Amino acid sequence: MTDLTTDTTGAPPEILTERRGAVQWVIFNRPHARNAMTPWMEDRLIEICRAVDADPTVKALALTGATGDKPAFMAGADLSCLQAVSSPEDFTILETRAEAAAMALESVRVPTVAVLSGACVGEGALLSACCDVRIASPSVRFGFPIARTVGNCLSVKNLARLSAVLGTARTKEMIFSARLLTADELAMAGALRTVVATEEGLVAQGQALAEELAALAPLTLWATREGLRRLRDHGLPPDIDKDLLRRCYLSADYQEGIAAFLEKRRPFWTGH
Repeated sequence: MTDLTTDTTGAPPEILTERRGAVQWVIFNRPHARNAMTPWMEDRLIEICRAVDADPTVKALALTGATGDKPAFMAGADLSCLQAVSSPEDFTILETRAEAAAMALESVRVPTVAVLSGACVGEGALLSACCDVRIASPSVRFGFPIARTVGNCLSVKNLARLSAVLGTARTKEMIFSARLLTADELAMAGALRTVVATEEGLVAQGQALAEELAALAPLTLWATREGLRRLRDHGLPPDIDKDLLRRCYLSADYQEGIAAFLEKRRPFWTGH
């Protein structure tokens, strides 16, 4: 059954949930904005993960994006959230909220499947990297063009997430080239279980894969994903990247990047 919970403004729901057998689906539902993430969506995703943890009849969790004029998983964070960053407290809140959503997805009790198409950019790419398995249609475009657009940076933990999925060299190349990876490139990197030939068959393939995972020994899957997460994060001290984030988010380059993006022009970088 689809969840029609609205946000605090009374607008249509930005996230839908649908139960299909033992699989709980999460559908990012802002097709007019290519499903760009909002703070309400981050909080709602955390709530859904907690509800899944409390419901033993849920055996797998699948995530996808609602399709509008073009397919999209998630085209990053909503730009209005990025515009609001003007102080250390602002970027701390932004990073903390996004990290809480990522951690909720990574630590949820059941295996997770990301069903990808179209834009899978920024926070969308990060959330898909938090999932255990990914499938995609040929339309998917995955990455972080931040060196070309807004001039911010990724946290060290998010770099670790991406390196675990893509490898260090490909992660660096993706960010340094400021381009988006195709489905074939993701598959070659081992980041996709499969590329589904058509958009129409994508959700059905996602359901079949989630059911396959749901039938396996749950404790084995949980212990494996949790063990790999601990191995990845072992030795990462707190605030290892505070200086990096502060320098990027509070820079003149970041403000120029946001302005240029809104004005649809090339930014003029100064390194300050």
